[in-house]
Amino acid sequence: MLRTTLLLATFLLLASYLTIAQHKPGKEIVVKKAIGTIALNGQLDEPDWQTADVASGFFLNYPVDSIPPSFQSEARITFDKHFLYVGFVCYDDNRPDIVQSLRRDIEWDVNDNIGVYMDPFNDYTNGFFFTITPMGVQSEGIMSGGGATDDSFNDSWDNKWYSKVTRLHDRWIAEIAIPFKTIRYNVSDWNITFLRNDVKRNQVSSWIATPIQYIPASFAYSGKLIWHEPLPVHKTNISF
Repeated sequence: MLRTTLLLATFLLLASYLTIAQHKPGKEIVVKKAIGTIALNGQLDEPDWQTADVASGFFLNYPVDSIPPSFQSEARITFDKHFLYVGFVCYDDNRPDIVQSLRRDIEWDVNDNIGVYMDPFNDYTNGFFFTITPMGVQSEGIMSGGGATDDSFNDSWDNKWYSKVTRLHDRWIAEIAIPFKTIRYNVSDWNITFLRNDVKRNQVSSWIATPIQYIPASFAYSGKLIWHEPLPVHKTNISF
């Protein structure tokens, strides 16, 4: 009886610790303005990347929502007067990546990819997403309805952004640059999350712990992007 009681108490304490340790909605990441030049080389070797806050400790959303993924991911953000930069490190092994097409705007659910999902209006309703595969294939789109359903994601919105991916034996690294004039924004604090689809392991993980019944890219389960310095004034996006 005593042994059973001790085991139960240990289990409850461990469960409590895991619950407290999880990243909750509203977790913050502070973004500093880049001092030097960011070169898109898929290396994240500039000093600004080394001093940037790291969004790490991803949680599984699928096939279960109670443990970490087999391989972790990291995200970093910085910016200058023209671009928002996002750097990803996706830890992996040498198993072949699953990328079914090199065509832009891939099908999310059947391709290995990682992406950033952001609400620059702080209304928990509308926003943008940018995803990239280990082969460097880009997808982007707009979000509505808070990202709560599959219909909330529309990839028919196309715009210019830049990226570079490098593949190593134990990770793949993606570096992307999104022009500020590509998106719209009107507040200093944004809602943001990062989502990885690891198809070859049948795992979906995100920065914010999200119950399995909810979409982990939804803004209801997002963190806060806090700008260390004011953003540049939004400019009109015109292309010929």
